[in-house]
Amino acid sequence: MSGNTRNRVLVASLLLFNEKGEPRTTTNEIANEVDISPGNLHYHFRRKEQIVEALLDAFQTDAQQVLHPPDAEGVALDDFWVFLHSLLECTAAYRFLFRDFEALADTYPRAGRVLGKFARGLNAVFEIYLRELARGGFLSLTDADASMVSRNLAVIALFSDRFDGLVGHAKSADESALGVAGAILSMLKPFTSGDAAEHMSELASHYEE
Repeated sequence: MSGNTRNRVLVASLLLFNEKGEPRTTTNEIANEVDISPGNLHYHFRRKEQIVEALLDAFQTDAQQVLHPPDAEGVALDDFWVFLHSLLECTAAYRFLFRDFEALADTYPRAGRVLGKFARGLNAVFEIYLRELARGGFLSLTDADASMVSRNLAVIALFSDRFDGLVGHAKSADESALGVAGAILSMLKPFTSGDAAEHMSELASHYEE
């Protein structure tokens, strides 16, 4: 029962952090969401920092699965599409980490290190996919192109949500994920030709508004 309560606290905290932002969520609000007393919450997590640390642990575990490099041979566009969906499911599940990056890094230095490592890993995995797709004839990219484009894809994946908020077009988590998927696939369109271009357009059409 104790472990179940701890997990409920983490789930409720994640939902509230994603909805309101970590700095604007209090431990009393978390306790109310779980329907336990503040004292019971304190029994499991003495400070909000401990909740954030536990969520960072969970994020690292999920991120490790997402950033698993593809097989060196036989990478196709559908493989990239599956990877993209796994990535966006992960970033949507931990949306607060990317929306409140500076505040989190100032308050919880480990958050900055974890997210920095994730960003570097994402950039590297994007580049591996692009190079393998080029090697398989699905994309027309040099190694230099792959390096530059992979960085742009990582920026889109991680910071589109913040950009939309800055320009007054804030979206829900689902809308944001769909928009990011469409933007990434559309960015790769100019590097495709023939059957690959047709398939890329078909994949991208699923995300057109």
